[in-house]
Amino acid sequence: MSAQITVNNGGGIGSFLSRFPWVLLVVLYPAVLYQLEVDMAAQIHFGFVYIGLGVFVLFIEFFKSGDINAASFFFDLLWSVAAVMLGTALLTWFVFEGSNSNGPGWQQLNYFHWFGCAIVLGDAIISPFNAFRTALRNLGLGG
Repeated sequence: MSAQITVNNGGGIGSFLSRFPWVLLVVLYPAVLYQLEVDMAAQIHFGFVYIGLGVFVLFIEFFKSGDINAASFFFDLLWSVAAVMLGTALLTWFVFEGSNSNGPGWQQLNYFHWFGCAIVLGDAIISPFNAFRTALRNLGLGG
């Protein structure tokens, strides 16, 4: 008698969490609010939602990079670099658009924009570092 063991690797919430580029939500949220003409400083609950989203994304990205293979590491690194580029472009857009504003100035940068920038940079630094550290541990090369 023999028993067959199958491992299902594609599906479920864990697979979705590991494949989705969560850090892009941190860049997308202020862009959507900008298009809707919502100021995070004036309507503070949108800013607090943004802080919560940023902390959630940072935790998800950190745990996502905990046990990783070569392809996942490549895509994680690719999305981190893309998020830094998009976040920098969005922040630059807000700086130039806010300085040219003739209206009430709702485009001005505030604390929440800088918090999002810190989350994107933190993810770009911490996630690849954590993935590399985990790879060294899995290969038995870590000190």
